[in-house]
Amino acid sequence: MIAPLLLLLQTLAGPPGLIVKGAGRDVAVPLVETGDGPAVRADVIAPLLGGRLRTLANGHYLVGFAGVEFDLTPQVPFARMGTDVLPLTTAPFVEDGRLYIPLQIVAEMVPRYGTGVIFDRERGELRVFGGTPPDGDVAAQSVPTPAPRAAPRAAPAAGSASSGALSTARRPVVRGRRMVVVDAGHGGPDNGMTGPIGSPRKIYEKDVTLAVARMVADELRARGVDVAMTRTTDTLIALAERGRFANQKQADLFLSIHVNAANLRWADPAGARGFETYFLAEAKTEDESRVERMENEAVRFETHASAPKGDPLSFIINDMAQNEHLRESNDLASTIQGSLRRMHPGPDRGIKQANFAVLRTSFMPAVLVEIGFGTNPSEAAFLSDSWRQRELAGAIADGTVRYLAHYERRVAGGGQ
Repeated sequence: MIAPLLLLLQTLAGPPGLIVKGAGRDVAVPLVETGDGPAVRADVIAPLLGGRLRTLANGHYLVGFAGVEFDLTPQVPFARMGTDVLPLTTAPFVEDGRLYIPLQIVAEMVPRYGTGVIFDRERGELRVFGGTPPDGDVAAQSVPTPAPRAAPRAAPAAGSASSGALSTARRPVVRGRRMVVVDAGHGGPDNGMTGPIGSPRKIYEKDVTLAVARMVADELRARGVDVAMTRTTDTLIALAERGRFANQKQADLFLSIHVNAANLRWADPAGARGFETYFLAEAKTEDESRVERMENEAVRFETHASAPKGDPLSFIINDMAQNEHLRESNDLASTIQGSLRRMHPGPDRGIKQANFAVLRTSFMPAVLVEIGFGTNPSEAAFLSDSWRQRELAGAIADGTVRYLAHYERRVAGGGQ
């Protein structure tokens, strides 16, 4: 699930400064401690993120970052972004004629709603993709430290309905015992996708999927679900064996986690972004076929892959078993996609279908989740950030448990 913003600010309270990394240049931005958490000068940070600060006649301030703009009022712990009102953990304030804004806006909201910005919580780094930080050492500027102050009123917790996040108390849980098998795509000699395009620093799909799959397993267990993983280390598991493992576990659901890659023949392959969820069926579009071919290529690493038996009766039985779960897999994919839509910065690429080898042998509702494009520099940073991985895992777990709860209600009510 999305961690409460208060926890984020508590974690960030210690750093003496923020490092903005972009275009091969690092810029140090001072932070000030207000007693309610770190704050940063708006006129210093906005230009570094391709934005600007404007003062309005009504006493409001418009601060732009990375393609989004926030309407802020001093001493009011809320930010307006378009028609949305977002709660702040502490209010913006003016000191010596300068507007200070909570670090929460820069570290949590801008990466979520803007483009081309990722925050590395552990390193205290704000990574900007595209654009060039202005010349000059921002750290050398004299920035006064305001006296500690209290927020005029308590902002709603991040788990409140207005923030879009789920608190621990409100996140969905499963009442009965259910088993979910979580599959981390690729592994061992099969790196899967390598990206991003044009960057010397590479990420590998097998590493991202394993990290996210582990977190999905943790999140599901916290919601009362029994979980088994096809792999917990960097090892190769045959595609067909992953589904058979789920069958042996008598799993109720099978989730396979993957990272997408752009076709290098596209007009702008590095610009491809977004998330999509697949269920098992024949591919209908060229893009679905592309992803099917890409994910099924892993079979070339398997030295002991099982050959088809050629038994007509076996084929018919298997086909009937898969068709039985077709609608449920579609519903599961739709629920997970909807959950990801509430937190993922990339475009929603929708529910899709393809004949994935990893799903063919799993006789239960099964989906393959492409959590983003590792070939895109901004999305690669998003996918390799541990904080964002936890958010992705929480969203996948939320969608999975919502599906299970809906399924149980339908079964109890006799609905179809």
